[in-house]
Amino acid sequence: MLDLHIDRLQLNIADGAGHEHRVRPITEHAVALLAERLAERVEAAGQSPTANTIESLSAAPLSFDLARMSDAQAAEAIAGAWLEALALKLRV
Repeated sequence: MLDLHIDRLQLNIADGAGHEHRVRPITEHAVALLAERLAERVEAAGQSPTANTIESLSAAPLSFDLARMSDAQAAEAIAGAWLEALALKLRV
């Protein structure tokens, strides 16, 4: 089982006026997707989860229009960027 603890998460959102209420659900969904996909990658790589601590992680910047995206689409994009950044650090 993979234990994922996010101590602090910083998101920079430009032109999000009117969509503030969506940020928390999108972020929570993105974290759930990240945990699920990271666990799948670790398992597929034949690795057992270890007690790795990553002090900081920066994912690639994302740009999207919340007025034209669903919460699920936004969460997918965020989770994908985070997964790629974590996979590089964990080598999975």
